[in-house]
Amino acid sequence: MQEKIDLLKKVSIFSQLKKQDLSVVARYSHYDNFNRGETIFSEGSHSEELYIIKEGEVLISKHRGENEDMALARFISGEIFGELDLLDNTPRTAVAVAEKDTTLLIFPKKGVQFQDILQKHPEIFARILHKLLAMIAGRIRTVNQHISEKTPLIQDLRRQLLKDKLTGLYNRTFLEEDFKALLPGYGVTTSLVMIKPDNFKYINDTFGHDAGDRVLKLMAAAVRSGLRGDDIALRYRGDEFTVILPDTGAKTASLIAEELRSKIYSLDVSCITGRQAFQIAVSIGVCTYPVHADDTEALIAIALKKMFDARNSGGNLVISA
Repeated sequence: MQEKIDLLKKVSIFSQLKKQDLSVVARYSHYDNFNRGETIFSEGSHSEELYIIKEGEVLISKHRGENEDMALARFISGEIFGELDLLDNTPRTAVAVAEKDTTLLIFPKKGVQFQDILQKHPEIFARILHKLLAMIAGRIRTVNQHISEKTPLIQDLRRQLLKDKLTGLYNRTFLEEDFKALLPGYGVTTSLVMIKPDNFKYINDTFGHDAGDRVLKLMAAAVRSGLRGDDIALRYRGDEFTVILPDTGAKTASLIAEELRSKIYSLDVSCITGRQAFQIAVSIGVCTYPVHADDTEALIAIALKKMFDARNSGGNLVISA
């Protein structure tokens, strides 16, 4: 009995109990031995016990697939596990295996229900439960602190995910994932502009792909310089660009699109073409929410169609829905 009490004293949820209370807990506990590699409990088994390691080592893991396990935690002598499952009283979601020959003090012992002990000794287990809840609250605070500390890093990683490395503009992921969530806050109407150069292939074929990349950077800078404060520019795919115009109707969007077409057409690319005269002509499609489309997918599809309509009509042209 004294050996059990001494072991219980080492565990935080029991350490504040008086000796007579520890004696009660010890009386409802029993030792069990497990050989190395032996399963202590498996996934789906009923959770009605907590375990204190007298000696040995225990690995908690979760099955991820056929012949594949993911290690969750490792416990050594003097540590406790399974205490949260005792309260939850639901099927276990992990498996516990003895990593070495292991001796465990198990509470409650076989044939005894935790709820029965709780009814017989409410004052003792009220103190245990209070300590256990305090421990859980501490774990939650620690997790929240870690999340808070990592939030700037997560936000930075998210920004990197949404940015096109070549141009520095947002990328297609932003348009297809974030735009949908942001659209309701953009105002009564929002317009979308799709831009594609008509003669970009000539740049790549004549001057090489490095020259093509430099032209895309110049186009991105021209697009960015033609935007207002809340407007958003993206590189949609390849040589295609997108502009989101929040709180902007179809007429204003067409005017902005025409200004962008003219601005790109006026770009000086002689540093790239070796003084060879060259002007970047673009085809532009414009669509407005909710006038022409009632969701982001339809808005993008219609703007793209109008862009290709402009291209098929000879290019260097803006066509609105």
